[in-house]
Amino acid sequence: MLLDYYNQDMIDESNHALSPSGTYFVPDDMSRLDYIEFIREKVPLTDLTEVFGLHDNADITSAINSTDNILNTALSLQPRATSSGGKTQDEILGDTC
Repeated sequence: MLLDYYNQDMIDESNHALSPSGTYFVPDDMSRLDYIEFIREKVPLTDLTEVFGLHDNADITSAINSTDNILNTALSLQPRATSSGGKTQDEILGDTC
């Protein structure tokens, strides 16, 4: 895997691609301010799975796991027993809101 990032082609080839889609590539030599602008304009804000050598389905799996964690946390905050006043859980939540 390191041979993709540490090799002579990175230096010799103009805009050497670091990912299959070409989203990540080694820019040509430029000034410090140009590198900063390159990062702002060309580097995605959220890392694509391809940069880690993962399939696009890894994004889907990550989103599903995050959603499950959020919903499980929300469900764990719900009371398990009904109140003694005879109100349903939805009525209690409505009163609280």
